[in-house]
Amino acid sequence: MPVNLIDIQKKLTEFSAQAGSYETTIAVRQDELTALIKKYANRLDEVRARFDRAAEVVPRLRCAVPVDEPLDAVIPMREVTDAYTVLAADGSQINPSRHTRVPFCVINIGVVKMQVGSGQAPEIVTQSELLDYEGVFAPSGGMISEGNVALMRDFKERSAMMEMAEDVQQPAMAMIDGPLELIREPRESAGFSKILDQYLDILKGYRDRGLSLLGYIDKSQSDLVGRLLELMTMSDADLEDYHQRERKFAGVGDLHVMSDLLQNPGERSAIFAIHSQSAQHFQNDLALHFFYLNVGKVGQPHLARVEVPQWVAVDRDFVGMLQGVLTEQAKVLGTRPYPYLLHRAHEEALVTLSEHQHVEEMIVAEFERRGIPVDEPSYKQYHKDLPTTKTRYKG
Repeated sequence: MPVNLIDIQKKLTEFSAQAGSYETTIAVRQDELTALIKKYANRLDEVRARFDRAAEVVPRLRCAVPVDEPLDAVIPMREVTDAYTVLAADGSQINPSRHTRVPFCVINIGVVKMQVGSGQAPEIVTQSELLDYEGVFAPSGGMISEGNVALMRDFKERSAMMEMAEDVQQPAMAMIDGPLELIREPRESAGFSKILDQYLDILKGYRDRGLSLLGYIDKSQSDLVGRLLELMTMSDADLEDYHQRERKFAGVGDLHVMSDLLQNPGERSAIFAIHSQSAQHFQNDLALHFFYLNVGKVGQPHLARVEVPQWVAVDRDFVGMLQGVLTEQAKVLGTRPYPYLLHRAHEEALVTLSEHQHVEEMIVAEFERRGIPVDEPSYKQYHKDLPTTKTRYKG
């Protein structure tokens, strides 16, 4: 048995006591934040003024920004009766590894398009890209990082989905799993700047086609609203010395606060703008916004965070439609609500271990046919791939 369960058992009493104490602390902070959101619910000018001051003096400030709805707003969904089109995209990748026989990288994208109300089966497209051999290597030496690969994957998800958006039945929406922000590392590199510029052009393409783009975040750990409310407890002097890593309400996510408000299926919170260093690249009608949405059942709320660009956020009728569509999509998967089409896109994009191995074998075979040297796998990887019976030293 690889894990010494007796050692774990010895720590359980102390560990659970620590957890109980931590949860008590979080509950107190949650109550304070709940009181703050009610206190400042309709004092938007005051809240915005405090945010403006904080944005001037706090480096790399990241928080929510109120728009035009009360901070504690609860907006019910409307029933969706019209036909519409919904697209979803997801991606996965084979990251380059020094342990393989040949360095390579694959990005796999799955896109699903469904015209709800048409009676037609969903249309599915999979795009698999083997990166150029030189593209596997970083300019500074070594192989590109997993963060770089994830950045490329995120970009290709969005561009592949837009390619399927020609001649869609309106109204139409497109969704990805995760935020709309491109926040992968390295943010300061020339490569990131190039992809960011291309991504902004893609967002404009969605806008010009009348296709509403959204990012769906399940079990969000975000605390953007809590960070905004924390500013309301601080004086100007406090702001001058504000260190975002030492926060008064640390550990309290927005879900803690919003779950008290959004009790019924389809209800959404107020819409907030996002202020962050990376979000500043998204200007005017590309500016990023978000709201929380209850996609659960009566008595079993489940909140997701939904990100949309400004051109979607200002169309409140369409936002109401998004509420209904996402809630209905989440119902399809039963007691663990999650948009069905996003799940289908994930299934199409997923690269299995056997597929990973088959791609490597294809590359090795082509290298050998051309007389290109092929390395051995690392001995570490070789031994890891052996059957999982323990080895014993025989001296």
